[in-house]
Amino acid sequence: TNLTDGDSGLMRKSKRESYTQSYNAQAAVDADGSQLILGNHVSRSASDANELEPALESIPDEMGDVQRALADSGYVNAEAIERVEDAGIGVYVSVGREDGNYERNYDYRPDSVRNKPPKKLTDERLLAMQAKLATEEGRKIYRKRQETVEPVFGIIKSVMGFRQFLLRGHEKVKIEWSLVCLAYNVKRLWKAQTNPA
Repeated sequence: TNLTDGDSGLMRKSKRESYTQSYNAQAAVDADGSQLILGNHVSRSASDANELEPALESIPDEMGDVQRALADSGYVNAEAIERVEDAGIGVYVSVGREDGNYERNYDYRPDSVRNKPPKKLTDERLLAMQAKLATEEGRKIYRKRQETVEPVFGIIKSVMGFRQFLLRGHEKVKIEWSLVCLAYNVKRLWKAQTNPA
């Protein structure tokens, strides 16, 4: 029970991090050059696996039809990917190391863990996604993800200084995240207007 914010969820960033009461802030970013946030939402789920469809639904109809969705391996959910593709959207979701290189430069794990082969994909939909990303066109399209979405979150955290929600309750946190995304977009638009290159 959390007496400070009962709406938040118990989450942690990785297995090496501690648990905190948190929200999962999501942003759908234009990958065709503008880097504007087209849609956003806040989830109480620690996993991104069920967030692909809500992210796409958060984009207003006035923005036009979504052509492609690029997402990292946290969004792997074969059923959701299939539903989005059936809606006519090209989906590019990393299902693991597409280059097949699972070795780490620095690996301090015990030998019993280090030498264990990675789990093999068995779902046909995920195998098809892996094959799609292994093509030259798939790699080219997927590369756009790291140069569009990652900088947006980096700017929000490092430049704008937004690292935690100050309000409590899911509804208020959704408003706060929308304001952060709006502030980012205004900053981005101002920069584009003053430096059109």
